[in-house]
Amino acid sequence: MLRRASALLQAGRRPEGVWMELSGLYEPCPGGPDGSGGPRGPASRAGCCLHHVLVAADLEIMLGGEPFAAVEAPGQGRHWRQLDGCLAVSHHAGIPLAGLLERLADALEEGQDAQQARDSAAAGPRSTAQLLGFLPLAGIAMTALVGGPPTELLAGPLGWLVIGTGVGLAVIGHLWTRALIRRSEETT
Repeated sequence: MLRRASALLQAGRRPEGVWMELSGLYEPCPGGPDGSGGPRGPASRAGCCLHHVLVAADLEIMLGGEPFAAVEAPGQGRHWRQLDGCLAVSHHAGIPLAGLLERLADALEEGQDAQQARDSAAAGPRSTAQLLGFLPLAGIAMTALVGGPPTELLAGPLGWLVIGTGVGLAVIGHLWTRALIRRSEETT
């Protein structure tokens, strides 16, 4: 949407009319936020779909307000506030809006790529943690399959030593895996 808005602005469209023109490119949701098929007020209350947010933004611009300042959906609210900030900077500083929108689109795409990289990095430790959680049960099941009753094996002093060591190692493994996941999810 940002790149389309930038292209329209570069083609000579006025910033005030870009949002209404863009709204025609997106399918409106069936009911709209008020159930009548259209937005019921400023963009802050039209977060049902992109079409209605853009229509409400156009209305908010005509009323002299901040078109995206309070929008929370669709998408993330902070991205809408960043867009509203670009509009304010362009309006007050006279910076061409098309360039600001292109830079914002680049930044949002880079943020999305970084989030996907963090999710990929966290997938390995998560799956390892799940696998390690099932290994003690698998060991007991294998003991039963081989013919040794697990309760007799673990009932004596040697069994208690094995259980204690296993629980200690499981706790250490769980803490280590949580640290790996936390480190892979950290934003830089």
